[in-house]
Amino acid sequence: MGTLAMNRSAYLSTLLALFVCTSVRAETLEPKIESSPFAMIVFFVIFVGFCAGFAWMVWRKKDKKE
Repeated sequence: MGTLAMNRSAYLSTLLALFVCTSVRAETLEPKIESSPFAMIVFFVIFVGFCAGFAWMVWRKKDKKE
């Protein structure tokens, strides 16, 4: 029974080491992507617009129930 537990821990530690090594290696291969300020401003405007629209719809439904 003890050898089975040791085999499992050996497999788990090997998988953990393999995962760490592959993730470190994968991180260095791809180039960094820089976003343009215009795209960030457009995203921010659309995001805030959707949030405001959702809050307005919830507020409007609350008034209709009362």
